[in-house]
Amino acid sequence: MFIGYLFSSKRQSHRLSLVANRSSYALVTGASSGIGAQICRHLIRHDFNLIMVARSQTKLRILADEFRQINDKINIHIIIQDLTELNAAENLINKIDALNDVNIDILINNAGRGCTKPFLQISANDNTYEQMIALHVCVPTLLIRHYLPKMLDRPSRIVNISSEISYMSSPRAAMYASTKAFLTQLTTSLDYEIEQINDNNNVSFLLVTPGPTLNTEFDRHDESIIFRLPFVTLTAEQVAQQIVDACLRGDRLCTPGWANQFSIWLATKVSLNFANLICWILWASWPEVKRWLYERRHLIIVCFNLVFFLFLLACFLLMDKIVENLKKQLEKPKVTKEEDELALFTKYLREGHEALHHDVTTTANRKSNIHKDVTTVHSQHHMSKIPKFYEHIPTDPLGRKLREEARALFLHRKSQEIISSDEANSLLTLLEENASPPLDPDSPKINYDDFMKVVQKATPAIANLFPPTIFADLYQNDPYGRVRILDLYQYTMRKMWYHHSRMGLSLYDSIGQGYLRESDLEDYIYELIPTMHQLSQLQETFYKFYVCTAVRKFFFFLDPLRTGRIAIPDILCSGYLDKLLELREEDADVDDLEQNWFSCQSASKIYTRYLQLDKDHNGLLSRDELTKYNSSTLTPVFIARVFQECLTYGGEMDYKSYLDFVLALENRNSPQGLRYLFQIMDTENKGFLHPGDLNYFYRGMVQMLSTRPLTDIPPFNNVQNEIFDMVKPVDSMRITLKDLINCGQGGLVLSILIDIGSFWAYENRESLMPQQAPTKDDSIHV
Repeated sequence: MFIGYLFSSKRQSHRLSLVANRSSYALVTGASSGIGAQICRHLIRHDFNLIMVARSQTKLRILADEFRQINDKINIHIIIQDLTELNAAENLINKIDALNDVNIDILINNAGRGCTKPFLQISANDNTYEQMIALHVCVPTLLIRHYLPKMLDRPSRIVNISSEISYMSSPRAAMYASTKAFLTQLTTSLDYEIEQINDNNNVSFLLVTPGPTLNTEFDRHDESIIFRLPFVTLTAEQVAQQIVDACLRGDRLCTPGWANQFSIWLATKVSLNFANLICWILWASWPEVKRWLYERRHLIIVCFNLVFFLFLLACFLLMDKIVENLKKQLEKPKVTKEEDELALFTKYLREGHEALHHDVTTTANRKSNIHKDVTTVHSQHHMSKIPKFYEHIPTDPLGRKLREEARALFLHRKSQEIISSDEANSLLTLLEENASPPLDPDSPKINYDDFMKVVQKATPAIANLFPPTIFADLYQNDPYGRVRILDLYQYTMRKMWYHHSRMGLSLYDSIGQGYLRESDLEDYIYELIPTMHQLSQLQETFYKFYVCTAVRKFFFFLDPLRTGRIAIPDILCSGYLDKLLELREEDADVDDLEQNWFSCQSASKIYTRYLQLDKDHNGLLSRDELTKYNSSTLTPVFIARVFQECLTYGGEMDYKSYLDFVLALENRNSPQGLRYLFQIMDTENKGFLHPGDLNYFYRGMVQMLSTRPLTDIPPFNNVQNEIFDMVKPVDSMRITLKDLINCGQGGLVLSILIDIGSFWAYENRESLMPQQAPTKDDSIHV
């Protein structure tokens, strides 16, 4: 057992909570009624988009309309599919793949079929057993096999709705219990298997084993006595609430109801015959139970009398024990003498005065050193060892407020540890005073021994800022083992800026997990605008669009997987925050401002261009309007693919999607820009481009070139050979995103397939090259 524990110690008990983003979808089968419908109802409260699958089109449409009224921010797709049909899973996958901008972050296999009749009572013409095998075995397996590989690179959940009956053999429900047992074993096995190969721990499996549930199709068509027992049955809404909460937390097991949890524990402990007897009775109808009891009435009477006799015996023994204790209490001697009573009263009075004096002294000491006393009392009465840090975020208002106050105090304490500008200047003075010979007035340097003397003279905050490795990192092969003092000072200022900026960003981390969501970063930039000298001409009515423009660049480059959050260290190390804070300078260069995405000029130019493209002034761009971008040099085939892959509203693009589009085209050689364009050009989401994909986009280029006279159109084979020569892919017939990034010319390769201007410039690159100036001898010769 101990060795098994060591080998399984990789398992983690906690996962990060799942947070919805714009493209997060939850696929729910059997969503038209019962537990599935209630799961969808709870998921929309967490802003998850839905793909609802069921047979009944009427029920799905009614539920979808109701959910849209509850939360109008989400997208809902309904798919009418009978999952018991042949090739049902393949048909469902094909319908989902046809949808645009859909990432299945939650897969909930809920569809099921129940039957509580003896095995031979189902006729051969009835396909009930085939339906249960399809719904409980085939469809969940195929859906997991298809979507699991796509979930490994992002936080996601797979939820399988099994049953508590899957832990036991069950007469009257033999096929139902067996197929559910398959689903139970599949879920637990895959959860362990995936965790061993997925170090990021992104995907988690949740096994749900509910008991008898009311307000479901099972309840309406089943007359079993188990659905009439109190404290055992739960409603579909109660079960769905616990399932969604467990799913978002990342739990592995969910058994709603304490009675069902106890039933599973008991069924695995008792003998098999007894468990079969209980299941046989519970799955039967009330008339069948009464007939069964009547046939065994003599045995039941004997058992009842035996139980009643044991109960009376236990009562007599208990009463005898109570009488014996009362006799002992009555036989105790009483204090009757007045002297004894007076002595007892004096003793209690003296102890009371001493306790009161002790309380007053303790209160005074506690006020003088409150933190020490509170820590000591708490450690004595509440813990015997250092507790594990609490990882879950409180949901109650008091807990959230306490957490915010604690974070504010922590950040305030950390900010006091950061060195100030005066301390940095004093450090520079000390470094210059202790410069190591030979002295160089233009670039003084210092060796390690003199540097350690300076650190000892400086404040503790500066000493903590310079571990020995920093001196080694700044060393540049000086023959005397010295480091430039200017490099040490610049490192100090950079470190001071890093800590100050991190504290400033952490104040906007509302969750306290070390990352900023889109709304958090918007609040940070919005409050930063008044401090920017270069944004003083920005009108307040434009603040909203400016903040949206600025935030998009952070999320486009630092959140390529579209998780909806960015780690604070990534923001600080990216350099984009430096570009944003450069707008504080009063004497900034005009050319630098034109090239700075965050400047007022750049943001105004981008938004003005968006308004010029929006001919119908509805705030969105249609396909025809976006075609006019960049003087209509982009091919219509590429524009059509953009609208297929990007998130649209009624078939039109909003400002955020437009900003992603602009950032990708302006940064075509960056990994993020290549990822964006590659996703559009990968028409079948294969993960690579083959000659057929290149030919598809080249035909769109040919259509545009054919409208221009005197244009020689090269054959596709020539273009294909040039592209493969530039990329040099690992596979001679496939171009992957990694190949485009590694070749260093990925932006040019994709541009000549989607932009007629880039294609013409590439084809005429030799004639556009400047002619070499003639030498003196050549001019004389001419």
